[in-house]
Amino acid sequence: MLKESLLNSFRNEVKNSSAESFPMFVDSFTNLWDYEFGSLDNLPHDVDELVADRAIEYGLME
Repeated sequence: MLKESLLNSFRNEVKNSSAESFPMFVDSFTNLWDYEFGSLDNLPHDVDELVADRAIEYGLME
């Protein structure tokens, strides 16, 4: 239940985000998800793509 609630909140925040607020929403979500579940493994595909885009911006992925 907690996972679905976090995912739905994140999806709604991202939908309503601007270019300036998008990175903040992704960072906040990944920090909370990692804290609650210990890793970012097994995220749904749509959420994983958004997180990956942010990781590319940080230079953590290619």
